[in-house]
Amino acid sequence: MRIGIDARILAHPKCGISSYVYNLVKNYLTLRPSYDIFLFSDNQFYPDNEPLFVSPHLHKVIFASSKKEKKKWAQKFLPHKLKEYNIDIYHATWNEAVPAKRRCPCVLTIHDLAPWILGGHFKNKRKELRYKLRHFLSAHRADIIITVSYKSREDISRICWVNKNKIKVVYLGVDEDFKQKVDENIQDSILERYNLKDKHYFIDTLGIDHPRRNSRFVLEGFYEFLKKNNKDYYLVYTGNFYKESKEYVNLIKRISELNLKERVVITGWIPTQDLIVLLSNAVISIIPSLYEGFCLPLLESFACGVPVIASNRGSIPEVAGGSAVLLEPYDVRGLVESMS
Repeated sequence: MRIGIDARILAHPKCGISSYVYNLVKNYLTLRPSYDIFLFSDNQFYPDNEPLFVSPHLHKVIFASSKKEKKKWAQKFLPHKLKEYNIDIYHATWNEAVPAKRRCPCVLTIHDLAPWILGGHFKNKRKELRYKLRHFLSAHRADIIITVSYKSREDISRICWVNKNKIKVVYLGVDEDFKQKVDENIQDSILERYNLKDKHYFIDTLGIDHPRRNSRFVLEGFYEFLKKNNKDYYLVYTGNFYKESKEYVNLIKRISELNLKERVVITGWIPTQDLIVLLSNAVISIIPSLYEGFCLPLLESFACGVPVIASNRGSIPEVAGGSAVLLEPYDVRGLVESMS
């Protein structure tokens, strides 16, 4: 069996989708060691993914690397590669990467349709329509769709007009690394690096890269919590952010207005081991997202044994399964009460 996978996400630092693709490939190699796996990409892979490439059954295929070519990667260049490498089944892991012309069957993973439901940051209406059209067409071109929750299944069926029988729900699992205990000396070293050793802190691991992460809500709740409790607590944000983004700029401005510069730590993206340590030593993990198709940070928090306060939107109630405190994502008073 020769399986082709859209692995472009592995050229970027680790995130939810790259973790999904990485572990998918890793388990193919473990459970089906005779299969040949072809990772199709438009760029060199991020160094953290190198452990995968020791297997002789794993093949990197990098093509269409220029900015101009990348726009036509899935529809113009990919079909030729599927034919050239005699691929039996192709797995598209990004919504727009299902080629219209191909000889092999295609499985498509759609994690969520957040830009449809919440609106996306599109430069103009034309770009928004193109984006949504690619998603819509990919959903219809694929032979089978995998999604990660029944909430996402309902959204995909409703928005993309796809029969539910074509959509298979496969829940995500937490990375095996989160099940390994980190040595106490290493934990202390990591906590000291972020100036968090022996400190009580809340943590938000969603990142500050999009308004739907709702990071400002956590800050407002934290401020009110400190006023009410007058205790020595800190707030930690991990995950991606872009300094030029409105979300980040507005958050920094609000931190300054509330005089919380000494109480808020923004780490940016951090390695998995650091994330495990920061989560494991937190008082509470707060997941305030306005919408998630699954929400891996929820499972990661559970795996690290930290209590969770989360929003009641999207698939979060489904994934939490009654094991988190759920609230409206704008209810600051409710957040403060839950934190207390």
